[in-house]
Amino acid sequence: MVNGKSKIIGLIGLVLIVTIVFVCSYQIYLNVGIVHNYFSPKLTSVIDAEDTTDEWNPIIFDGKDSIDYDTIFWDKAIINDANSDRNVLLRVKDAEGDIVIEEFQVSPGTSKHLDGLIKDTKYFFEIKAEEGQFILNAT
Repeated sequence: MVNGKSKIIGLIGLVLIVTIVFVCSYQIYLNVGIVHNYFSPKLTSVIDAEDTTDEWNPIIFDGKDSIDYDTIFWDKAIINDANSDRNVLLRVKDAEGDIVIEEFQVSPGTSKHLDGLIKDTKYFFEIKAEEGQFILNAT
C-alpha cells in the first residue's frame, strides 16, 4: 500500500515539474527578445509612398537593406499588412543584383510564400507602389 502511494506522489510531482518547466520555457520564449526572434523571426518595413512611381525602390526592413534567411525557422514569406492602403508590387534580387523572383503583387491582408529562396543567402527586396502607406512583414 505504501508503495502505491509513493508512486502516485511521484507521478504528481513529475506532472508538476513538467508543467513548471513548460510554463517557464514559454515565458522565456515570449519575453526574451533574442529567443523569440530566433524561433519566430520577423522583420517589418513601413513605407510612405508620397507619389506613384514606375521605378523600383529598395525596402529597408528594421534598418537592414537585405534579409539573410539564416535559420530554419523563417517561413520565407512576405505579408502586406491589412492596414496597408493598397496592393504593392514586389520583386527579390540577390547580392549580385540578379532578379531571383520576378515581380509579384501582394494585396493588403495577404501574404506571398517566396519559394526558391536559399538559406544563408542575402536577398534584397524592391517595391513599386502607388501613393499611400504600406506595412510589410518578412517572416
